[in-house]
Amino acid sequence: MVESLPRISIVTPSYNQGQFLEETILSVLNQNYPNLECFVMDGGSMDNSVEIIQKYASMLTYWESKPDRGQSHAINKGFKMATGELVAWLNSDDLFTPGTLFEVAEIWERDQSFGLIHGISEIVDEQGNSTGKQRGSPIDFFESLLTSDNPVAQPSTFISRLALEDVGYLDEKLHMSMDWDLWLRISKEYPVCYLPKVLSKSRYWSLTKTSTQIEKAGQDHVTIIRKFERTGLIDRKIGKKALAAAYGRKATLEFQKNKKLKSKFSLLRSLIYDPEIEGGNAKKIRKDFFPIFYYVRQKISSIKRGLPPK
Repeated sequence: MVESLPRISIVTPSYNQGQFLEETILSVLNQNYPNLECFVMDGGSMDNSVEIIQKYASMLTYWESKPDRGQSHAINKGFKMATGELVAWLNSDDLFTPGTLFEVAEIWERDQSFGLIHGISEIVDEQGNSTGKQRGSPIDFFESLLTSDNPVAQPSTFISRLALEDVGYLDEKLHMSMDWDLWLRISKEYPVCYLPKVLSKSRYWSLTKTSTQIEKAGQDHVTIIRKFERTGLIDRKIGKKALAAAYGRKATLEFQKNKKLKSKFSLLRSLIYDPEIEGGNAKKIRKDFFPIFYYVRQKISSIKRGLPPK
C-alpha cells in the first residue's frame, strides 16, 4: 500500500539546461513510485526549460521559474516545502536509474535511524553514454575531513528530512562543496548507510559546474573547516590537520587550472598546518613540480619525528 511506503521528495534545481531537463524529470516520474513529491525549482531559464516543465506540470508537486540566489538557494527552497521522510536533489542534467526509489525505501523501512542513504553514480557523457567510470563509496566523518575527500555521490544520496532540519540546510555561501559540508554535518551526528549499487547517472560535460568552477571547491573546503572550528564541531587539533588537507586539495585544483603561484602558496599553507597530511594529489604535486616544497616538507617531518633531516 502507498501508506506503507515512505514519502520521498525530489528537488530538481534547473537553469538553462533544457537539452537535458526532460530526461531528468522522466527519470523521476518513471520510477512509478507511489508516494512521491517532485519539485522543479527553475532559476528563470531563457531556453526551452519552462516549456518542458509545463509539459509535466500536472505530475509535479510544485514548480516555479523565477530568479534565485543560486543552486543551493533553489534546492533549499524545495527542501523547505518538502514533506517526505526522505529528501534528495537531482540536478537537471543527472538521472535516476530505474528502481532507485524502491531500493532506498526498502532500506528506510528497515531502519529509520539513518541520516543518509547513499550509493554509486555512473558517470556518463553529454550524450548519456557511459564513460566506464563510477563514483561513490562509504563516508567516515574523520577520514573525509583528514583527506579533504568527498566520497559521496550526490545524485545517489537520500537524506532524512528530520536529520536535515536538525543539522541545517545547505550552506548557500558555498559555491561547489555545499554537498560535502552537508554530508559531514549529518555523518557526524547520525549513522549513514552505503548501498553499493548504481542509483543514478551523473552527466559530466564541458559546461557542468564540476568542469567550469571546480577550482572553487578548494577554497570551499577551507571555508568549511574554519566554520566547523568556529562552531565547535571539531577541535583545534583536528582542525589543523583538516586545514592541511584542505589546502593540499586547493593547491591541486589551482595547479590543474595552471595557477602555479596560487598553488605554491596553498601548498605552503598545507605544510605549515601539518606536513604529514596529504590532501588531493598534493604529495605528487609537491615532489614532481615544486621540489623545494617537497624538500621542506621532508625536513619538517623528520624534525617532528626526531630523525636526521634527509
